[in-house]
This record gives sequence, structure tokens and C-alpha cells, in this order.
Amino acid sequence: MNKLEQLNECLVDFGMPVYYGKSFCKPNDKWNYIVFNRQTINKSGSSNNDYSYYYQVHIIQENFIEEGLEVEIINAIKEQCHLKFTGQAQYNYVTKNDSIIVEMLTLQFTATVRGCKM
Repeated sequence: MNKLEQLNECLVDFGMPVYYGKSFCKPNDKWNYIVFNRQTINKSGSSNNDYSYYYQVHIIQENFIEEGLEVEIINAIKEQCHLKFTGQAQYNYVTKNDSIIVEMLTLQFTATVRGCKM
């Protein structure tokens, strides 16, 4: 099973809709879901053959994200997907239908591939 399939399986366990790449929610849908995606591939360390793959997990919740949910997701991804949390986490906010605040948290994870000549 590849990393994207592992991520999907892991995130579905949190009981919210999970999308890859982007959400297909409509304005009147409840905006409580998770989106994940690949972000970049970068050279890792001093070897020309080691690369780091970066992944993002976006938690989107109307009003606010329940405290501690991000820690549960980080721990689950570390344990089940063997991805490393980079420490990068960013909150953003939008307004839905001019009356509901939507909180979005982006978490960044990485996996290093050793001996991969690209």
C-alpha cells in the first residue's frame, strides 16, 4: 500500500469526509472534513540520491477545530503511515455564507527515500 492510500485509511478513522487534493463540498454542506495532498519533493541531506517527500493534511471545521484533534491526527499519521511531522502547522480562517467562521489547520509531514537516483 502506498503512502497516499495509508493516509486515506488513517484519516477516514476520524469520522469525517476525507478528500484527496481538494474538497467537493458545496456552500450549504457542513464544512467539517479533511483534505490531504502531496506538496513537494526535495533533495535530502548531502547525498544526491536521498529525497524527502512532503505531504499536507488540512483539517477544516466550521467555527473551530476541537482542541487536541490535531495531536490525535499527528500521532495517528506518525504511527500508521510512518511519516514524520515537520513541526509546520498553520491556521487560516474564512467566512462561510457571511455568517460562519471556518477554521483550517494545515499540518506538514515528510518521508525520506534513501538511495533513489532521480
